[in-house]
Amino acid sequence: MGNEINETGIGLSHIPTVQAGKYTVNAFLENGLNAGISQKTEFYVAGYDNLIPQNEVLAMYPINKGKGNYAGVFPHIQFRRSTLPWEYRCTFNGEMLPYLFLVLVKEEEFQQGKVRIEESSTDYLADSLESERKIITLLNFEDGPEMTPPLNLMTSLAHVRVQKHQEISALNLPEETGILISHRMVKPDTKYRAFVCYYVEINHLSGMISRTEAKTSSCLVLNEWSFESIGTELYQIDTKKIKNHPDFKDFAGAEDSEILDYEGLKAMIESHKENPSYRELLRLIEENEKFLNEKKAEFDKFKLKLKDENPIRSSVEEGRGNPAAIKKENNDITHTFQEKQEKSEEKNNHILEYLEYNGKTLKGLLHELEIQAFKTNLVTENEAANRLFNLAKVPLEHQLKGGGKMVSWYQGPLVNRKYSFDLEAFIKNDTASPGNYLPDHADRLILFNEDTKMYDMTYAAAWQLGRLMIMNDNKVLQALKKWKYDLSLNELIEEQNHTTHLMKLPTDDSVYEIPAILCNYVAGFLKFENFPLYYLFPHADLSTGESCKYFKINNSWLLAFLFGIFSTGPKLKAGVFKNCVLGNAVIREIFNYETEQYGIILQSQIIKNWPHLIVELNGNFNFKVVTSITGSLRLYITDENFDEIQMYLKNENAHFAVEYSKTSDAGEFISKKDGGYMINGQEIPEGKLPFELLYKQPYVDFKITNGIA
Repeated sequence: MGNEINETGIGLSHIPTVQAGKYTVNAFLENGLNAGISQKTEFYVAGYDNLIPQNEVLAMYPINKGKGNYAGVFPHIQFRRSTLPWEYRCTFNGEMLPYLFLVLVKEEEFQQGKVRIEESSTDYLADSLESERKIITLLNFEDGPEMTPPLNLMTSLAHVRVQKHQEISALNLPEETGILISHRMVKPDTKYRAFVCYYVEINHLSGMISRTEAKTSSCLVLNEWSFESIGTELYQIDTKKIKNHPDFKDFAGAEDSEILDYEGLKAMIESHKENPSYRELLRLIEENEKFLNEKKAEFDKFKLKLKDENPIRSSVEEGRGNPAAIKKENNDITHTFQEKQEKSEEKNNHILEYLEYNGKTLKGLLHELEIQAFKTNLVTENEAANRLFNLAKVPLEHQLKGGGKMVSWYQGPLVNRKYSFDLEAFIKNDTASPGNYLPDHADRLILFNEDTKMYDMTYAAAWQLGRLMIMNDNKVLQALKKWKYDLSLNELIEEQNHTTHLMKLPTDDSVYEIPAILCNYVAGFLKFENFPLYYLFPHADLSTGESCKYFKINNSWLLAFLFGIFSTGPKLKAGVFKNCVLGNAVIREIFNYETEQYGIILQSQIIKNWPHLIVELNGNFNFKVVTSITGSLRLYITDENFDEIQMYLKNENAHFAVEYSKTSDAGEFISKKDGGYMINGQEIPEGKLPFELLYKQPYVDFKITNGIA
């Protein structure tokens, strides 16, 4: 546990105040003047008995339709609402249980007839809250009762996670979430389906289905997903993946290979040993293998030196029973070992980590991210066009007012770092129109490039978008018009007071404060919330699916966009706009036209499946803006330039897993034994729950040098 803002906790349950179900309230009034007036109200308390909608699910692991190295994982699902697993009452031996649990089934078990899927409808579901007939799915287990958790284990397979981390405070994630864990462990080379269920009883005479607290051979499915676990030792030469290795230039000539096990990979490289690139790769693999074996041997020796801290066993085996002295001795041994490792000059080239095929795991997806500057990937024979593409500009068909067609260019607000343009200076120098008023039409912002003899419509399009957005929101539009009308009236009164001998009229300085509804509306757009997606990026065909692009924000683009928003109604003076809008405390906190802003746009399945991913730029996570644009697209904005990107999960957001070994006689299930648990054939003492065994999560670090990742 850390300080208040970095606090993490695990609760055994979160029981809702009111249980799920249908409720009826009868209210009546009775007095001496009338016989009584009554009114009946019916309402439902949330709690799902036939389907859990996807908007209730925050994340699941392994990911839906994922294929990766999931061996050793206990599948689990995380709900946005922490009370969800306990919203129907279920007890065992006087203890409150979650009514939901997770069932993990191998695809081969369906084929063997151990599990059958049947369909029914909510018409046969007792106490259903559904007014319309809906299909429900049932699981029937013919063999293998171990596929469902016993009731005495269910309390250990659901908990509430409470998180208040500063690093994720801007992600708009719930602080408390409910989590269900499967009691079956994933094996390699196997396809699985995971089901969120509750126990039911089926009356075969009437066909009616009712909820039950006792273990039965039937479950009702509320949510499901599937995944495939691949082998634990699979490798692949993937030049896209290993290009970040510091020695990549020495084996860049190697071609991509198929997915092989360790011996198969070495044999494949050996068959190409005449190629210098493959020889260098084989040398690094052998060095990496030697390094890992030596480190494992050192760690095994270190573990043998540690003494048993159990006072009973230590007194019998070693003739002493002072656990405090033993603990101090162990701490000294550990400290000495750590110091020796830190001082060691041995280096690990990590090549096996770059070659390992992880598939759709966090580690695998992080390695597959394409880190690149914000630009398009098109290359043409036209040098001028290539320069524009590298600035993230895209060509558009442009119809001239006098007839005819040509190509013009457009660019969104996120640009390459080399790009710069001062729109404010451009407007001041515009001789066609006085510069003390905001541009009142888009044509004033059309640029003509003398080098390419083509138009740039970037700022005209930004102005037009701002105009269209506010015209589409009548409530904010009325607030803007009223504010500008009040400003105009105030200016007329001030002018009259200065130029006539008539009685001076009072003015209202408060009109220079823009209305809260307008301020929040503008601030939302400056955070790119509910922003039209395709105005931010080049065409989807010019972008990569799994990518992280770093950019600078084009302040001139946002300025043109604001000009368009504030263009409706009476004309607005540039000075008033600068003081009242750009100088507003709320807006200035987000958008300061006088300073540069930078950031990254992360477009990946990582966002969807690992929502608690932490991103740091130059070791800093205090972003000005973090906006989740879609389920797989997140925007990070900072006011400091950066050349290093770090991405990782904190351990408390890691997944539930144990080390998996093909050679071990590991059990496949979590089971109760003598007041404790058995996992992977090892006894876990009471109070040490399975979900406390966490994998160390990968930490990926990207360097940007001279604008290239």
